[in-house]
Amino acid sequence: MYRYILCVGICAIIWIVNGRWIIQAIREQVTSEIYMHLGLSIFFTLLTLELTLGTFKLWRQLDIPWLTVVGLLLYVPSGYLVASSLYALKHKGKPKTTDFTASTTLVDTGIYSLVRQPMTLGMAIWSIALILVFQAIIAVILGVISLFCFWMSAREESEYDIRKFGNAYKEYMQNVPMWNILKGLRQR
Repeated sequence: MYRYILCVGICAIIWIVNGRWIIQAIREQVTSEIYMHLGLSIFFTLLTLELTLGTFKLWRQLDIPWLTVVGLLLYVPSGYLVASSLYALKHKGKPKTTDFTASTTLVDTGIYSLVRQPMTLGMAIWSIALILVFQAIIAVILGVISLFCFWMSAREESEYDIRKFGNAYKEYMQNVPMWNILKGLRQR
């Protein structure tokens, strides 16, 4: 019984915290943030469900070892993409508030010279990793929904950044792909 209470409690906290960000994004009409925090809510709900209830085999999991290994290996690039984008935004984006993702300068160096949206790409890869590690229907459903939310966030963020940075961002878009890191590496 405590597992269910723990799961519900953690999920409630996830949705309350992200819900506040979603409400703020709705007020400010920043669609990319709405998708980002919906994706994060679903992503962390999946993680919570699997870690609190799924480990007790309350639903069917495939347990194919090589898929688990591939999923675990995907944590490395996803973690790198998220961490390096956060670092670049904090140190090169010159934020004026405590929200270091609200950069005032167009960041086009480091990981941002390879892909325009490394944070959402990292979260999308992590969603795929969770699907492969947990191998359950609920993981596939929630993972695909969170992946879609991160993709929509990346697309909407480009529109927001065009309004924010103007022609400089349009030029940046022509030179750096949104998520295709291999193309970004070839263009370097």
